[in-house]
Amino acid sequence: MLLPLLALAAATLAPDSTRWIVSNHGREAGDLIVTTTADSARVRFVFTDRNRGTRITTRYRLNASGAWVGGDARPVLPDGSPGQPTESFELARDTVSFGPGTGGKLAVTRNMFVAMRTSTPWEAAAMARWLLTQPNRAGMLTRAGAVRAAVIADTTLRLGARRQRARLVMVYRGNSPSPNGVWLDERGALLATEVQWFITVRPDAVPLLPALRAIELRWRAAEGEALARKAVTATNGTIVIRNGNLFDSERGVLVPNQTVVIRNDRIAAVGAAQTVATPAGATVIDATGKTVMPGLWEMHTHLQVNSQGTLGLTQLAQGLTTARDLASDIDVAVSIRDRERAGKLAAPRIILAGFMEGPLVWAGPTEVVVSTEAQARAWVARYDSLGYKQIKLYNVLHPDLVPVIAAEAHKRGMLLSGHIPRGMSMQAAIALGYDEVQHAAFFFSNEFPDSLYLPQMRAYSQVATAVAPTINVNSPQMTALIAFLRDHRTVVDGTFNLWIGGGGALVGAGGSTDQQKADSAYMHLIRKLYAAGVPMVAGTDNASGVTYRRELEMYELAGIPRAKILQMATIESARFMKDDKNAGSLQVGKLADVLIVNGSPVDRIGDLAKLETVIRGGRLYKVNDLTRLASGGGSSGGSAWEGESWFGDDAHVHSHAHVHRRPERF
Repeated sequence: MLLPLLALAAATLAPDSTRWIVSNHGREAGDLIVTTTADSARVRFVFTDRNRGTRITTRYRLNASGAWVGGDARPVLPDGSPGQPTESFELARDTVSFGPGTGGKLAVTRNMFVAMRTSTPWEAAAMARWLLTQPNRAGMLTRAGAVRAAVIADTTLRLGARRQRARLVMVYRGNSPSPNGVWLDERGALLATEVQWFITVRPDAVPLLPALRAIELRWRAAEGEALARKAVTATNGTIVIRNGNLFDSERGVLVPNQTVVIRNDRIAAVGAAQTVATPAGATVIDATGKTVMPGLWEMHTHLQVNSQGTLGLTQLAQGLTTARDLASDIDVAVSIRDRERAGKLAAPRIILAGFMEGPLVWAGPTEVVVSTEAQARAWVARYDSLGYKQIKLYNVLHPDLVPVIAAEAHKRGMLLSGHIPRGMSMQAAIALGYDEVQHAAFFFSNEFPDSLYLPQMRAYSQVATAVAPTINVNSPQMTALIAFLRDHRTVVDGTFNLWIGGGGALVGAGGSTDQQKADSAYMHLIRKLYAAGVPMVAGTDNASGVTYRRELEMYELAGIPRAKILQMATIESARFMKDDKNAGSLQVGKLADVLIVNGSPVDRIGDLAKLETVIRGGRLYKVNDLTRLASGGGSSGGSAWEGESWFGDDAHVHSHAHVHRRPERF
């Protein structure tokens, strides 16, 4: 049971220590321990996020008033001991000195918060607490510029007879409209972090998390909808795009001098400019010399709470009008999908894939952890009832469950994809029902299965990064594997932008010993897959979509014809998702997801950077407006709700609330 274990752990702490737990959807993943003396504070933050997570310790020297006057940050080594400092600072009167190699000296002003770049939720709470004492709740952060705070919620929660004050403080850096939040208690100390996949929370406050989550999500939803109203360009529901060069994604050809008529959220007419009339009162866009094409499909994203705000704006600004989510919190995902389709959010149209994982310490960030056939079937059914189109399996799900999940998903008309669970090969996963494989790195880790376990348990991404420079993509084994995928019509969501150029470090894979050879192997893999006729879809594996064009450019560099690349990014993705009757090309009756590019992507994929206009479901967006709002121009920056007690005091958390995991939020 969670609470007795937490109580036992707390009882073993030194008298001058305070402990918070790190919760992965109700499962303890690590902790934050702060040990204080009269003249020091030591913060140890260690948790497991698959093969990643954080392992740092920060130490501060305090003056007589308790202010920080110096400190350092160190990694926590595998044996639990601190490593050598990676960052330090010394404060002397009006000057702060940073080291080693992290920034020299800096003059300190009266309203400046002195901090290291390495930080934990404890430091975030300290900065928020400090900002609340400053004029206008604003100040400067060393080496990071302006910072300000807004109190979004100030309420009292109850659990039985106990009352707990909780303040949600959103901290904004520079002009960014996308803040980071932290919950403070009545003393201004850390109560919990914001809605994330991993939440740091005071142990006794675990039962309060559902209430804290509801408060934050309500605010985030209102902010996203307010931003959407600013982003859209008003029309009367009819848009005419005249005289553009239309990319026919069905045939893969460019058709000159075409006009497209959009009425509400659908395409009403497409044809030669001289034959298509302009309805009275329509918003007319002259596309002479420009390319008019279907919106792009982002096939590997992850929804976050701010995907309904700045992340959604940024995706639209890349030309992404449909995005497939491959792992996110269910309540966040369903809400964003439904409100976007209702026209309340500025974001791509969302297609959801349900995430499923196994019950090990390395489990991914999800509440959907299954260990039995009955659980697996029940979760497939639940996802289906919520309108999910696909199931995605993850790293430590037991291989015995794969055929069970495949059968249940396929019976319901759902697709099945994922990582390759530990202990399986790509061939086995595909033979048991995979329709698609995520990440090209599995082609390389597949050749070294023992390395996933020996000399210690390691991630596929670490193994792939280590061996990629040595892989012979023309080997008989690789050739046979690619032929196996071709024969099974297995789709590859390679996320090549993640691996080429050392991007694997972003997912804990580390850097390659010879990145040039690794890049060459991945580029050759693209060529081999295309030459063999293995279907591919384009995805970034990031929430903003800013590397999508890079993904397409990798295909271009590999020699895939540009028209084919655009088909992969539009109609072929729609076909794979069984949605091509509704989207993926500019045809009468289909969704009005349209891009206007002041260039010719059919000749140069890089011309997608010249995108000017995005139409998503008939809603008109100018790219300049999207990028301006995403960077903070014209954003309310959190002030809309500040000072309003819209939820009041005495919000209740009943004593029978779920403690051991999040309650289901469907």
